[in-house]
Amino acid sequence: MEVEDKGHRHGNFPNYYSFHPPQNRLLLLEQCGLMTYIRRGLVVIAADDVSELGDDGAESTSPRKKARLDNAAGAAAVEARSGSIAEKDDIIYYCDLGCNEGDLTMALAKSISKAVRNNEQIVRCLGLDIDATLIQRARDKFSRKKVDDNSEKKEFMPVFEDCNLCSNDEHNNACSSFFANATETQQDIIPRQIFSLTTIFSTTMWVHIHAGDEGLTKFLERACEWTKKYLLIEPQHSGCYRKANIRLRKMKRPELDVSSERLKMRSDIENEIDKVVTGCGFRRVKLDDEGGEQGDDLRTAWNRTLQLYERNEIDED
Repeated sequence: MEVEDKGHRHGNFPNYYSFHPPQNRLLLLEQCGLMTYIRRGLVVIAADDVSELGDDGAESTSPRKKARLDNAAGAAAVEARSGSIAEKDDIIYYCDLGCNEGDLTMALAKSISKAVRNNEQIVRCLGLDIDATLIQRARDKFSRKKVDDNSEKKEFMPVFEDCNLCSNDEHNNACSSFFANATETQQDIIPRQIFSLTTIFSTTMWVHIHAGDEGLTKFLERACEWTKKYLLIEPQHSGCYRKANIRLRKMKRPELDVSSERLKMRSDIENEIDKVVTGCGFRRVKLDDEGGEQGDDLRTAWNRTLQLYERNEIDED
C-alpha cells in the first residue's frame, strides 16, 4: 500500500471518521430499530420485560419499529426471542471486518455493552483491517487499560489486528487466534467459538476489486461461517467503483480494473451479496412501521443500504 493513494486503492482512509463519524450510522440504526433488534437478540432480558431498549440501553415504553423477517417462520421467532434467556450467550462476541481505526467498532460494541444489566454478560470485540498503521491507532486509542478506566464493565476487551481480508488463511487465522486468546484461561474443552455479531461497513467493494467475484464470494462465505447470529453489511453500490477511479485519476495515480467484464457481480452488487449470504443459511431482516411494510431498503445519507441478516438455524455442534 502506498501513502500517495490516500486510501483510495484499498479503502484504508487515514481520516475516515472525520467525514463519516460513527454516530452517523449508529443514529440511523437506532432510529430504524435495527440496533434494538440486535440487542434484543443478544442481550439477556427478563422474561416479563416487554419494553424495548433505548439507544442508551435503558428501558423505554415508547413505540418502536418492529422487525419483520422475509418469511413467516422468522416472524414467529421474533415474538419468542424477547423472553428467551437460555439461548443468550454469557459472552457476546462481535467482529468488525474492515474496522479502519476502530471508532465505529467501539461505538457499536459499547451500544450493545450498555444494554447488559447487572454484569450478566460481557462483550468482547475483534476489529480487522488491512492497514497496520490504522490498527496501531486503534490499539493506541482503545487499549485495554483505557477502556477499563472509562467503563463500568471491566471485561470489555477490544482486540485489533491487521489482516488482509482477501486472504482465506489470514482471515481464518485472525479469528482463530482471537478465540484462542479469549478462552485460554478456560480449562474445560469448549466447542468452536464464533461471533454473535459480524459487521462489514463499506468494505465489500475493496475486497471485490482486489479479489474478484470469486474472492468476494469466498470472503462473504467466511464471514457467514464465523457468524452465529447476526451479520450486518453496508455494501458499496456499483457507482462507488467508478468514483474510486475518478479520485485516483484526479491524484494522477494508477487506476483500478473495475470493469463489468472482470467484476460481473458489480452491476447488481447488493442483490448479489444478498444471494451469497442467504445461500449460507441466513435470512434478511427488514423493518415495518407497526405492521406497515417498508418497500425500500434502508439507506444511509451517502446512499448505501444497511442489510441485516439473521441465521436461520444455529448449529450447536
